[in-house]
Amino acid sequence: MENKDIIPITLKKIIDDISQFQGYGEKSAQRFTVNLLKMPRGEAIELIRTMNKMLETVHPCKECGLYTEKEICDICSDDKRNRSVICVVEESFDAFTIEKTQVFNGLYHILGGRLSPLEGITAEDLNIKKLLERIDRLNIKEVILATNPTVEGEATANYIHTLLKKKTVVVSRIAYGIPFGTVLENVDEYTLSKALENKIKL
Repeated sequence: MENKDIIPITLKKIIDDISQFQGYGEKSAQRFTVNLLKMPRGEAIELIRTMNKMLETVHPCKECGLYTEKEICDICSDDKRNRSVICVVEESFDAFTIEKTQVFNGLYHILGGRLSPLEGITAEDLNIKKLLERIDRLNIKEVILATNPTVEGEATANYIHTLLKKKTVVVSRIAYGIPFGTVLENVDEYTLSKALENKIKL
């Protein structure tokens, strides 16, 4: 018997598009799509409107790369922050998670990803040049490398550490209370706060 693809074309396209997102496969994309279809129509339409608004208004901060609705984010524009320390993370949600711990009061720098040769992501694809420029311009004294404790995250931290050896800046790495292979945004606030408090000087 001839196999027929009975999935509606529009539904299949949405599943295919969502499955391209990092961390999503076909099954998780299917679950997301099914949940959306099961929502009351009014709620689903409101969600789509909110997503459209997000795409129109949310963008990376021109200074640090943190997602914001302003030209310069609230962290970068806050004069009460410790402006001599920068915490380097892979994505905005890593910074959001760290901020919840209330342990760190410095600045952030969002790389926009991590080195991954298998995925074709090189240093040129990350926000590293801007980091080096900010370190010099802001006279940064300490850089905390808080990339995820994964193979790619470690490679990224090591790469940046090598670049910073040429500068008179203290380089630290968050402690390893966080299990290897974990994404920071999934770590509970207590564990993450302890990892920051017990950071290791490199």
